[in-house]
Amino acid sequence: DWKLPDFWPGDAIGGTAILPDTDTAGRQLYRIGYTTLSFFTLGNALLYYLQSTSDASQLLSAETLSTGFSFQEILDGGDPYTTFLFATAVVANTASLASLTNASPLGLMPEFTTTNTDGSSSSPLPVVGRDDNLKLNVKGLTRITRHPLILPVVPWGVANAMLLGGRPADWLFFGGLAVYATLGCAAQDMRVIREEGSVGTVFRPGQELQMFFKSTSFVPFAGVLSGKQSMKDVVREFPFLAFCAAAPVGFAIERITLEWLN
Repeated sequence: DWKLPDFWPGDAIGGTAILPDTDTAGRQLYRIGYTTLSFFTLGNALLYYLQSTSDASQLLSAETLSTGFSFQEILDGGDPYTTFLFATAVVANTASLASLTNASPLGLMPEFTTTNTDGSSSSPLPVVGRDDNLKLNVKGLTRITRHPLILPVVPWGVANAMLLGGRPADWLFFGGLAVYATLGCAAQDMRVIREEGSVGTVFRPGQELQMFFKSTSFVPFAGVLSGKQSMKDVVREFPFLAFCAAAPVGFAIERITLEWLN
């Protein structure tokens, strides 16, 4: 039988086996297909975007092409508008990275727990294991939105489109990513509403998934405003450590992205 390496965090049903049964094979093939299609479509979109900016630079003078963006200006706090857009993109990056430790059952990221070999949680030599059922517990970021990994792409895309000049190519690429993220999250919601389960995950239609869906919101903080969630619980469970650890990475990613594309 084909198996993934022992260190690979296989799910609770299929483990590390490759195509062991129909359900697991479907999830694994979906993930492979989704990843391949994403790299192909987004990769080609990026190539066309880079080509469009290269063609524009050959046709226009430096003064005409200039976006007005200066990274040093952001560091100096010279332009509040540009600084705000940059900060928005950094916070969006950070939120997505922090959500890797606070996954949603509507996403493909796994959730982990620490136990010892006999299954207890109080071992001097803990073992990290995968337990996706933990994602059904509404906590931290999922109290804000049920899509904490993908939905931050929306403000990130809009902010970068504006930072890089707001040209048609900027809006087509970065705005397109924002639309793609919104539609992708909405499609996941529709699968739960239709009781089809959560695509690519171990979750089938069931009461626990429906309860998670009904107690959370698509729009950030809409659940808090509607009374489904408590702001006190959001603050108490917010992954501050993960957020602080992710912030420098989010800052670096945004800086590298802008300096490369600008």
